[in-house]
Amino acid sequence: MSSAYDAREVYLRDKSTGPPSTWRLAAMLVGVVEHLETPPPEDSAQADQRLAAIEELILLIEAKGLTFNTQVLPHLRSVTGFAVFKQYFLAANREAGGVESIPRDWLLAVQHHVEWGETEPSVEALSQGFQGILSTTTSWAAAASWDDLVNWRPPSTAPADNSLVMPPRSDDLWVTERFTKTYISQWSVPALRSEWRYLHGQKPAPCHPNEMRVREVSANDLARVMADRLGAEPRPSEELTSMLVEPALTFLKEGRRTEAAALFEAALRHSPNDALALNNLGFCLLPDDPEEALRHLDASIGTDQAYLELTNANRLLALVLLGRWTSACDLAETHLDRFANSSPRESVWLWDIDPLLHDSGAAVIECDDIGSYVEALRDLAVSEGQP
Repeated sequence: MSSAYDAREVYLRDKSTGPPSTWRLAAMLVGVVEHLETPPPEDSAQADQRLAAIEELILLIEAKGLTFNTQVLPHLRSVTGFAVFKQYFLAANREAGGVESIPRDWLLAVQHHVEWGETEPSVEALSQGFQGILSTTTSWAAAASWDDLVNWRPPSTAPADNSLVMPPRSDDLWVTERFTKTYISQWSVPALRSEWRYLHGQKPAPCHPNEMRVREVSANDLARVMADRLGAEPRPSEELTSMLVEPALTFLKEGRRTEAAALFEAALRHSPNDALALNNLGFCLLPDDPEEALRHLDASIGTDQAYLELTNANRLLALVLLGRWTSACDLAETHLDRFANSSPRESVWLWDIDPLLHDSGAAVIECDDIGSYVEALRDLAVSEGQP
């Protein structure tokens, strides 16, 4: 396995050692993303400093050889649209200020998606309107002028429909994804193909080779991910689903599983066959409705088996919670045979087994050994299934 890559670590290291002009391209890309994901300050002097910092980074990125409008801006549109949704509407669901913390102009921009009271919508109404609100922020970001985007200036009119707009998946975004996404499994299919051609001398680097060496990508790691992914068409909702994981985990840790599930329901309205979103929705439903969770998890592997190892662990837990011991044993044995020689992957989030089985709560845990998790569920099913 290649060494771990942390985009933010690269950025913080370069930021601590000198001005932006001395940074590596990877740090510049992460830096401009961080600025766009941060709400514009209310103080005019601070707002001007933020704009100046963004403009400086754009000029430096272009000096490194990238074309900003085609190789960077589409990604910035995506992250900014979601940042608005996360900062204002998800935060309102968690913080004491609630709806009052949302800027009035943004609240009015999404009012057609939310059931209002006499003066303003409730926090519960915001939760129910997540899909429509997310469609508004992504549609706005996809079409906004640069000035509106960088200043988080909301749309003056409602979008025509509720479809979520994601950036085009082209190999133009290869280097941006390469330096801003920690795991190569998060890359789009065109980016994976571009990296493969680059590693095999079929595609030149769009920047100096020294910049490319900031991240070393193992051909073996890349081949494993491509084997999972290239059998399917590129999935435009993958980036959206990945973005939803962090806020969903926050909700799950707070015991707010309904809100977490709503995020992936929104993603599935955009792309009903997104295997990862189906898995994640099933995961959110597991503690409260394992039967319904299993339906979504089965649909995930029926759609695409790229996430089969993870989804099987969740399916197995659903079967155990339902007391279907024979089916659980069969699935566990089949899984362990198939993945006996699989290489380690990045850690994943799973439900802690014991609290669920003893009705003592539901807690998510970070797991870097799916095989051991499956073995524990198999042993439990064997024990419970004995006459």
